[in-house]
Amino acid sequence: MTTLIPVIAGLGLGVAFTSPGSVVTMIVLLSMSSPLRRAIAFICGWVLAIGVLALLMIFVLHGQDFSSKNTTPSRTASIVEIVLGVLITVGSARLYRRPKTAKGPESPPKWLDRVERVHWSLCIAAGAVMLSYALSLAAIAEILKANVSTAAAAVAAIVFAVTSIVTISAPLVVVIARPERSNEVLASWRAWLIGNSRSIALIALMVIGVLLVVRGAYDLTV
Repeated sequence: MTTLIPVIAGLGLGVAFTSPGSVVTMIVLLSMSSPLRRAIAFICGWVLAIGVLALLMIFVLHGQDFSSKNTTPSRTASIVEIVLGVLITVGSARLYRRPKTAKGPESPPKWLDRVERVHWSLCIAAGAVMLSYALSLAAIAEILKANVSTAAAAVAAIVFAVTSIVTISAPLVVVIARPERSNEVLASWRAWLIGNSRSIALIALMVIGVLLVVRGAYDLTV
């Protein structure tokens, strides 16, 4: 458990810092009608998706034999980790090599134009959809391979959920803590994210993907 938590926290932070699009989405939601409700609903949807994965892990997969790295469930988890790592690395590399489209810094994703016309509760679905499922599944695989108790697995899932929302919750914190300066601060964040974070996020994803492949391959060979 002492080694599991840092790994899970690292994967959670990986989700947080490789999701600039989700941060931009939060900033746009905070500029709409019912901004706090929309932003909180988005975060709730994100956390709810992690909760569903955690429940699946605890009540469906947790009973499998992960006690040894040579068992079929444990080897399967390692293979899943390798596949996810390859997909993340290859996908990120291809996106990194693709030229950036000429898009103005003030242009939000097109689907966000429709969000303001629907009920704020639908932002729950948006949050669930925008979660990085590849890294989330990698975290689930790590928890399963650690073969910890149900309570410890639940704690690890909570740690992952909390660390994964560090960046998407930051705009909400700014609005609540500094409402008089929030528009200025969030506008500068949005401009920086759209202009600079794509390459940083993709490079980070490539590094994480390679680490997942190495970790999964190591567990298969020892």
